[in-house]
Amino acid sequence: MKNWQKNRNFRKYENADESFIYVVTVDGERVEVSEEIYTAYANGGYKMENMEFGIKCGRVLQDSEGKAVRDENGNPIMLPEREVSLDKLIAEDWEYPSSEPSPEDVFIARFENEALHKCLDLLDADERELIDALFYDGFTERKYAKKLGISKTALQARKVRTLAKIKNLMEQ
Repeated sequence: MKNWQKNRNFRKYENADESFIYVVTVDGERVEVSEEIYTAYANGGYKMENMEFGIKCGRVLQDSEGKAVRDENGNPIMLPEREVSLDKLIAEDWEYPSSEPSPEDVFIARFENEALHKCLDLLDADERELIDALFYDGFTERKYAKKLGISKTALQARKVRTLAKIKNLMEQ
């Protein structure tokens, strides 16, 4: 019997007449339960065992016959765990990226933002109004086209031309 099986707090015992007794240990006390309760309890227990032992433990690569695949030194090839805790990563000194932007990223974003605003300042008044309405003021193309009294298709064409102009200005 494996260690994890010894630690189970539910058991199924067979009587001499081939019937079963279902027992669950609760707070150190053995309690006889119905088959339905035992089955529900056991299913929950199996799920917990899988979470604790099946997912978090290293596994051995197996061939189609279920035998361990070995490397050139004869050692079994281990597969990575399917779940790794943050505590384990910290204990093993894993490096992982911070959610904070790096100083370089902050500088680049600020530089690009300043360059974008300089380009926006070079647009004609109607082009700037279009960009402000669609990208800063929250207008939809349909609502802004209606406000200007033009078709949505005409507005889309203006937007494409204006964005191309901004792109060209940014590349200069």
